[in-house]
Formats: sequence, C-alpha cells, structure tokens
Amino acid sequence: MSRKTYEKLAHVHGMFNVLEQQLIHSKDMALFRNEFFYVNHEHRENYEALRIYYKDSDVNPVVDGACYIVALPEIFDKVDVFESELPFTWVYDQNGITETMKQISIPIQYLIAAALEVTDVQLFKPSGFTMGMNNWNIAQMRIFWQYTAIIRKEAQ
Repeated sequence: MSRKTYEKLAHVHGMFNVLEQQLIHSKDMALFRNEFFYVNHEHRENYEALRIYYKDSDVNPVVDGACYIVALPEIFDKVDVFESELPFTWVYDQNGITETMKQISIPIQYLIAAALEVTDVQLFKPSGFTMGMNNWNIAQMRIFWQYTAIIRKEAQ
C-alpha cells in the first residue's frame, strides 16, 4: 500500500471511531450533534431548525436522520420543508417521484432513496443504497455514515 492509502484508511478508521462513540454515548446527543459531519455551517443550522419543527426527532431516530439529510443546503433550499408532514413527504406521491425530487442532484437522490429504504420505501431499482455505494464521493459517503449513526443511536 502506498502512504496515501494508509492515510485514507486511518481517516476512515477515525470516522468510524467517532460514529461508534456517538452510538455509545447517544444519551447526550445534544453534545454529539456538535461533532456530527456537516457539509457547512448552513447544514448544521438547517438541521437544528428541522429538529425543532419535527418534534418527533427527539424520540424517533428515523425522523431525526431524515432531518439531518433534508438539512443539506441543496435540499433545504429547493424544498418547502416546513409544509411537509414528515421530512421526506415531498419526495414521492401517488404519481411516483415528484418534480421537486427530480431537481435534486443524482447522488443526493440516491442518499434520500437509501434513507427511505430504512422504512421499506424503495424508489429505485437497483436500490438507492446500491447506486450510492457505486457513485457517492467521500463527502456524500460521510453524510450517509453520519445518517446511519443517527438512526442507530439506540443500538447496543
């Protein structure tokens, strides 16, 4: 392995250590939300606003995780999220994927689809998770990893 590969592996191991600590110490999530991966300051502010609006986020990790993803500026700025009953209700309707969802970049659509698959909603074949694994860049992968830590905060 080249030195660069070692550095990448060390970085990935470090990320997983942080995520593991979030799971272990999930009772103090307010503290750990400071340590979450955010693409920028706006992402964090959007996330905190969504957590206040969707009060279930305190007791429902799936809603909390959805808030984290919807808080991404690319989504938050295109979707009237405060008109939705739940964070992802704007994604699809009786006619399928909405025009709003189609306005989101493809890798982020895969991220949304992978998140919805947790609740047995399948938007794409192959799955959003499969397509994401094949197409996400490292930042998008970190968003997905962080999402998994949020929704699994009750894991043992």
